[in-house]
Amino acid sequence: MRNLIVLAILSVFIWSCSTSSRQLPESQKTSFSTQKKTDSADEWEITVFDTEYETFVATRAQPKSMFTESSLKSRNTILVNEWNSRFYSNVNPNFYEVAIDYDQKENYGFDFEYRLYQFFAYCNWKYGVKFNGLRGIDKTKLKAQCDSLSFNIKFRKNLTSCI
Repeated sequence: MRNLIVLAILSVFIWSCSTSSRQLPESQKTSFSTQKKTDSADEWEITVFDTEYETFVATRAQPKSMFTESSLKSRNTILVNEWNSRFYSNVNPNFYEVAIDYDQKENYGFDFEYRLYQFFAYCNWKYGVKFNGLRGIDKTKLKAQCDSLSFNIKFRKNLTSCI
């Protein structure tokens, strides 16, 4: 009888430590999209559909004055390559659902480059996803909890003639 109780407790402990592979409902998924601003031919904008992202940018992100557009562009190139490498190698497909179509020759503008970089810093801060392209000050030491997170990433150019 004592062995049965010990076995039951051990089974419950092992079951409680297992990871969950369930998908989040669409309403709870974090995603972002990009589009070309309609009022400016050379500016792009990025929108992150996560309520905590704007709070992160306002309270935790490094100020824009700490960056230059060229440094952000080079870091974003590294970060996007790292993201796409993980996507194409099928590392955690629940997290890296879509490849990011980022052209380093395209002039996205400073605000876009800043927000894209902060998106990667946000993923590091909130979910513990480690990226080699982040500056040391933007890295956190959190354990990754990516099993139940899913991203929908869309890059698109919204041309004024399509409106």
